[in-house]
Amino acid sequence: MVRTTRILIADDHSIVRTGLRSLLEHQGHFKVVAEAGTGEDAIRLAKEHHPDVAVLDIRMPGVSGIEACRKIIAEVPNCKVIMLTSYAED
Repeated sequence: MVRTTRILIADDHSIVRTGLRSLLEHQGHFKVVAEAGTGEDAIRLAKEHHPDVAVLDIRMPGVSGIEACRKIIAEVPNCKVIMLTSYAED
C-alpha cells in the first residue's frame, strides 16, 4: 500500500496553486491538504494541517517564502519544504 503524502501549496497566484494541485493529485499518492496565497497563511496552515511537504513560492507579498520556510521548519519539524521561483536568474 502506497502512503499518501500530504502537501501544502503556497503561492500568491491562484492559477499556480490550482495547476500544482491538479498535477499532484492526479498522481494518486499526493493529497493537497491546504493552499495559501501568502507567507503568513502558509505558516498558519502548516501549523494547523501538519503537511509532509510544503511547496512554497520564494516571492510572496508580506512574509516571503524564504521566511515562511524558516518558520515552518521550526514549528512543524517533520515537514519538508520545496521552494519554487519564477526568477530568470539563478
